[in-house]
Amino acid sequence: MRIIILLIAMIVSSVVQADDFERQQIQKRIKPAGQVKTKQEPAKAAPVKKQQVAQKKHPGEATYKQFCAVCHAAGIAGAPKFRDKAMWKSRTDSKDLAQLTQSAIKGLNAMPPKGTCMNCSAEDMKQAIKYMLPNEK
Repeated sequence: MRIIILLIAMIVSSVVQADDFERQQIQKRIKPAGQVKTKQEPAKAAPVKKQQVAQKKHPGEATYKQFCAVCHAAGIAGAPKFRDKAMWKSRTDSKDLAQLTQSAIKGLNAMPPKGTCMNCSAEDMKQAIKYMLPNEK
């Protein structure tokens, strides 16, 4: 009789342990991914890096990086390299900024019209050119 009681106790204990283990596994699987805060906390401003404050972006920088840098960073197909005085000299000696802008809008040599930036305005093109010129910082 004691053996039967002992066996029943062992079976019940293992079932309870198995249920407890399964419950723990289920709880791990359905654990929330985040927490909800009910107390409203004031928003904290992101820390500003010193470089970001000191270095203001040029209005033509984004256009240059997205469309112009593909050719002008490496001087592909004769494109004057970014801020390279020697490569820009012949262009700036013969044309002013307005003429350079018109050439870029129409396309010149291997450069397609607007350098593939079909949504760029004349002002966008002008700012990108000013950003590429060697005397701009």
